[in-house]
Amino acid sequence: MRYTLHWGRDNARRLATVAELDGLLSFLTTVRGRDGAPHGVDLLPAGATGGGLQLGIGHPHRAFVVWLDASETGPAAGGSYGIDDDLEAWPEPIGFDCGVEVVDFKPAWTRVTPRQAMEAAREYMLTGARPTFLRFDGNA
Repeated sequence: MRYTLHWGRDNARRLATVAELDGLLSFLTTVRGRDGAPHGVDLLPAGATGGGLQLGIGHPHRAFVVWLDASETGPAAGGSYGIDDDLEAWPEPIGFDCGVEVVDFKPAWTRVTPRQAMEAAREYMLTGARPTFLRFDGNA
């Protein structure tokens, strides 16, 4: 299956392999978005207009992972944040360039490491399903 990664105001790239995903995410971790903020990116099946996985990448210590599949029900339903329960909340909000604006993500939303965000993107691209190694909470 092919996926599309969207970032910034008008940037998108189709991806066919995890190696392509890794390369593009690695590149985006080294360049800054608006106002020097790390990037918020959307990873969706090619041609889709909703759902998928949203990631915050580029901060040296923290990231975010959001599952956006509205077809699920319960506490892990669409719009739920990935959480590593062993990771304490970051002490302050972190701004991510989400395309239209830089959005401050509160500490409860950034309870994953950059490595975990990359792994979540890989797992999603391989399975098309919500990553299994994080707990997802719509109330975070």
